[in-house]
Amino acid sequence: MPINPELLIAAPMLQDYFVDKDFGTPLSAGIVTFYEDTARTVFKNVYEQTGSPGAYTYVPLPNPLTLSAVGTIQDNSGNDVIPYYYPFDEDDSNISQPYYVTVTNSLGVPQFTRENFPFIGDNGENAANVSTLQNQIVNNVFWRNVGSINVTNLTNTVIAPSQHDGFSMPDVRFIKNINGATDNITFIPFGLGNDPLVNDITPEVYLNFDCSAAQVGETSKYIQIPISYHIKTLENVPATITLQAQNVTGNTNNTLTISILQFLGTGAISQPAPIVLETITLNNSWEKFVIPFVFPSAAGLTLSGTGDDALYLQINYPVAVTCDINFCLPSNFLSNVVPTNSFQTYDQIDPIINGFRTGDYRMSLNSFSPFGWVGLNDGTIGNVSSNSTTRANIDTWPLFNLIWNAVGATNAPMFTSGGAPVGYGANAMTDFTANRQLSLTKTLGRLIASIGTPSSGNNTGTNWALGQTSGNEQHAIALNEIPDHAHNSPANGLFVTLNPGTAAAVGGNCTSSNITGTINSYTSQTFMNIQNPTFYTNMFLKL
Repeated sequence: MPINPELLIAAPMLQDYFVDKDFGTPLSAGIVTFYEDTARTVFKNVYEQTGSPGAYTYVPLPNPLTLSAVGTIQDNSGNDVIPYYYPFDEDDSNISQPYYVTVTNSLGVPQFTRENFPFIGDNGENAANVSTLQNQIVNNVFWRNVGSINVTNLTNTVIAPSQHDGFSMPDVRFIKNINGATDNITFIPFGLGNDPLVNDITPEVYLNFDCSAAQVGETSKYIQIPISYHIKTLENVPATITLQAQNVTGNTNNTLTISILQFLGTGAISQPAPIVLETITLNNSWEKFVIPFVFPSAAGLTLSGTGDDALYLQINYPVAVTCDINFCLPSNFLSNVVPTNSFQTYDQIDPIINGFRTGDYRMSLNSFSPFGWVGLNDGTIGNVSSNSTTRANIDTWPLFNLIWNAVGATNAPMFTSGGAPVGYGANAMTDFTANRQLSLTKTLGRLIASIGTPSSGNNTGTNWALGQTSGNEQHAIALNEIPDHAHNSPANGLFVTLNPGTAAAVGGNCTSSNITGTINSYTSQTFMNIQNPTFYTNMFLKL
């Protein structure tokens, strides 16, 4: 694994000069040897800087190192150089590993030694990089996951909740370019007493991906995890990706490729390919992989007009081949030093993953729309140029997209920016960027009921659609709505039965053996109030 240049420590002086301990003269051709402090027969690299500004690289110096004729440190070509020390394990920068240094003259006579060098304190951590060790991946322990799912015929599906506010691809997702491969995802408990992870706290579950039959033509297959809304937020920021992974015994395709996706937003004209950070080779035992990197620059990129650009982590599986791989604890730290005890309780995770999502309702006595919400006032939403009546801003895109796809034209009609009715376009993004106004679902003065077909009652068989409205507050009873009933005779207690809809029901003479009576029609009526007892409040919809 390559070293992290951010953790190198340069010699504090512009030039190191060694002298003979007995004579005080330059230690010409003296020998300096660098070991691990805890294993003083194991050599440990020191480095010299090469390259040019903006593209420096670091290569090992000779070890043992021979001093120049004037007792200074030199490379193999005799160039005077400054040594760069790496007081960490080169395979795991979480582990402090200082130097043990010995110096002799050209004849091998000991001059001095240095132990625990260089001392940087803080239990070996780089104090300049521990300002925050917060994991930017929400729910990296896969709380509230799908359990087990066959994804053979699924090309884009959510498998565990994660960040979602504003993201067009929220949550932890499984994505592949075509279906057909026999793929299964299972979240498997580690079990009590099973603690195989090194340098991490073992979570409750790990993700197993098993492809038992490959598919020709497969070019991409990965787990995608949101990191940050908008690509500008972490531009050029140093960070480290970590995860624990294991190859299942017998599997010959045992690699994962770790990438960062700069998603430029829905409908972006040109979407750059994911940036590959590293391809890791897995063993049959659990291993922690630490991948330092710098978030890419956004210079020269063009965002779409929907404002849902974001940064995602992609964990790529081998394609068009079978594989069986476990991994857990995908993490991203904005630091070059990462913790070994990162942990959150489910109560800490739950409010984020189960927070209000686009399209959720909220009620309040307050009339002021909370930021990130719109009032349900039967108005319209759209972009800043749409002239929408409720909110005209780019942040309405997630709700615009949801209503466009889930409700549709019948119950959420569309208008031009001038307010004229217009049909739906090819897709939601096309209408949004064309400055269209989209109607919010009609809510003012209405009760709320669940969509679907009632299983009992007078409405059995009616399929109520999302956003559909029906009913009225008052109703004039129609003739065929009057129930069968009887009237007492005014003469001798005999009665006449009236059937609604017959001639007798609208007037005329009724004759019996001993009585004649007249039934008059009733031609005017008032509306009957059929409204349920109702409480009125302010309602809002999440953007």
